[in-house]
Amino acid sequence: MFDYYLRLALRRCRQSVPMVLLLVLTMAIGIAACMTATTIFRALSGAPVPGVSPYLYVATMDAREAVDKDNPDYKRPDSLLKLADAKALVDAHRAVQQVAVAQSLTPLSDPDGKKSEQAYGLMAYGPVVQTLGVSLRHGRPWTEAEQAANAPVLVIDAHMAQKLFGTEDAVGRSIMLGQRSFRVIGVSAPWKPRVQIFNLAQNGGSVMGQDENFFVPAQAALDAGVGPFIAGECGKDAPVVSFQSAAVAQCRWMETWVRLDTPAQVGDYGRFLAGYADAQHDAGRFVYPPQAKLYGTQAWMTLNHVVPDDVHLNLMLAGGFLLLCLVNVAGLLAARFLRRQGDVAIRRALGASKRDVFVQHLVETGLLGLIGGVLALPLTWLGLWIVRMQPVSYADAARFSPGVFAILFALSVGVGLLVGILPAWRVCRQPPALQIKIA
Repeated sequence: MFDYYLRLALRRCRQSVPMVLLLVLTMAIGIAACMTATTIFRALSGAPVPGVSPYLYVATMDAREAVDKDNPDYKRPDSLLKLADAKALVDAHRAVQQVAVAQSLTPLSDPDGKKSEQAYGLMAYGPVVQTLGVSLRHGRPWTEAEQAANAPVLVIDAHMAQKLFGTEDAVGRSIMLGQRSFRVIGVSAPWKPRVQIFNLAQNGGSVMGQDENFFVPAQAALDAGVGPFIAGECGKDAPVVSFQSAAVAQCRWMETWVRLDTPAQVGDYGRFLAGYADAQHDAGRFVYPPQAKLYGTQAWMTLNHVVPDDVHLNLMLAGGFLLLCLVNVAGLLAARFLRRQGDVAIRRALGASKRDVFVQHLVETGLLGLIGGVLALPLTWLGLWIVRMQPVSYADAARFSPGVFAILFALSVGVGLLVGILPAWRVCRQPPALQIKIA
């Protein structure tokens, strides 16, 4: 019976091509606008590190150590800590896993200096590879003994290994980082968070995550003259810190991230964090009430507006536009179906049930929705291309993917069926005897 309804729907579409074009074009424009906004929103609001970030929490507190008239008010949670405080939190081992990190941007080169690449990476104290779920292809992460000895070792990603050495397995090779030669002890798969999650308060408006091409023990990097990408918050008496400077002893520049798998662990670590911060305040180091608090990854992203407000606004506007298109399509379908009431009455008189008539018209609207989805596909591509051409920080998120393709066609069929319910219900409710009498 479905095949018969489908053939009937195709015949009806061929009989009124202009009306069909108007219907499918209206649906296609609404679907394309909604899919463009939804694609960007999903890319920005999803888990930054799938499988890992739902369990990651960042420690925040007011860790200022001096009263200074130039100090800004503590208006929102601050995640930046001095290296000593970050080390203390990591060395306490009160979480499942813990690491202190800061981003860095510095040249990496082979020993003879013939090949050099500017690279983003993470300076870390603690098991960064394990905590962030970075997959190793060769070698191993550094050990606690190597970290304590400030050993010049690092992990690079496969792309950097290929660029510098022409092979992915670069374990045992030497790399010049700053003023020292570092030994490669591991090669990771390419890794980056989907969106930026580190140093959000000071990342200059960047939204999309960076490829982290290397991971290096923080103190070893500082010893080599390599500092963080952002110096963070330095006291008034601290020396002037230039870009990538390693003179950050008087600055708060590291974030402590911990992995906690259960609500009970979150509660326990939150109490430990508050206790540590209060102890520093009582000892006179932190001059203001610390207000220590843990934030999950999604909460931290929301607090720092990682998904820009205009993305939320565009999503709401696109949803409203799609709803407007659906109302117009429903009205056009009602007019289209009601003109056939004579045919429907004859079918009912010959034995067709209300259900048969209803399903027949739903199949037709579903077909129209599918055609609208086919037309919405190039319009969605066009919409995403236009976004990529705009000077916005999230332009790179406007990428079409197989998942978007599947959602688009599911949405188009769903839209077709949804807008067809009321018109199909109205046409099958009309008493057939009345229509036959009028005819």
